[in-house]
Amino acid sequence: MEGRRARRRSLIHGYGAARRSSWLELFFDLVFVVAVFRLGQLLVDDPSLRGVLIFAGLLSTIWWLWFSFSYFADLFDDDRPPSRLVQLTAMLGVLVLAASLSGGVADDADRFAVTYGLLLALLTAMYGVVGWIDVEARDFCWWNAVGFLSGAVLWFGSLLAPAPGRYWVWGVALVVNSLVSGPLAYGWVRRAPTQTSHMPERFGLFTIVVLGEAVLAVANGIDATGWRPVAVAIGVGGFVIASGVWWVYFIATFDREAGNRVLRAGRRAVIRSYLYAYGHLLVYGSIVAAAVAVELAAQESAHHGHGVAGRLLGGAQLVMMGSCVVIYRGIGVSVSQRVAVAQAGLALVALVVAFGGLPPLLAVLLSAAAWVVLAAVEQADASARHR
Repeated sequence: MEGRRARRRSLIHGYGAARRSSWLELFFDLVFVVAVFRLGQLLVDDPSLRGVLIFAGLLSTIWWLWFSFSYFADLFDDDRPPSRLVQLTAMLGVLVLAASLSGGVADDADRFAVTYGLLLALLTAMYGVVGWIDVEARDFCWWNAVGFLSGAVLWFGSLLAPAPGRYWVWGVALVVNSLVSGPLAYGWVRRAPTQTSHMPERFGLFTIVVLGEAVLAVANGIDATGWRPVAVAIGVGGFVIASGVWWVYFIATFDREAGNRVLRAGRRAVIRSYLYAYGHLLVYGSIVAAAVAVELAAQESAHHGHGVAGRLLGGAQLVMMGSCVVIYRGIGVSVSQRVAVAQAGLALVALVVAFGGLPPLLAVLLSAAAWVVLAAVEQADASARHR
């Protein structure tokens, strides 16, 4: 009888054949549109190696918040008023962070650090409360609370360090937090929770968010150059690249049940699946960087120059191909020989685009053609598997 009562007390989402994102989760994603847009603008303003590193670091911090709140909802959110208020509070905090991103947070570092620390403290409290209520999930929740509390302390502590030292503290905080409140928590607890997961759908929705940045960059690039024919052609090529990414991700390889399959496979598979989860950060960063590269290519074409757009576009696509390997490894997916050849072909094209000194139009159109080929091969492979 006591065991039945404990199970009834459990807040873990272990019910239902399938879960879908709630209206609040979709609203939650909307505030990250603002943050991603601002990060893209930072990269447009400074596409140098320094600018790329700043973009990558800030995107990592923003995405970690999205993942952390989304994963908590995947585990425990019951969509009742208290849960909604917590999510809405987090959204307000993310908007504050987004407003602090102008200039790479150099002028608003204190506000950024305090707000970020408060959001991690909120996550600490969320896991602490559920751990107090839910016996079944207590160990897991408290380990996660330790990870988020450690991150919050480091973010608040960074206020004592002058720049650029405080940015290194932010990086350490992110690494510690993502290790403890992630694979280490699953590895250390006596009993890991098993929920009915909809995280693959959540990752897909965030992919749509960053693809929106790609579409916006195409429009910006064409508009900023006065609709010159070359800029229009580059914009069309950029849209083909974005469409190719969408096709490969959603039509050929998206698997709504990947998370639940991993959960059924046991703890070792779940720990390995963090490669799948964290690997998506590389996907998102490379999509935004490629979009910015297309916008810069349109601008370069108007001034009859070339250089940075090609390097950024080629580098972004190389990262994207590398992220495919990481993601597939995370959920134990192997690709066919022809898909592997097509991916290798796209990586080769990316190298040529990055280091070949090609004119902007040629760099974009060559990349677009490689994505068309990869999408066609992936589609043919997917159709053959489902026959």
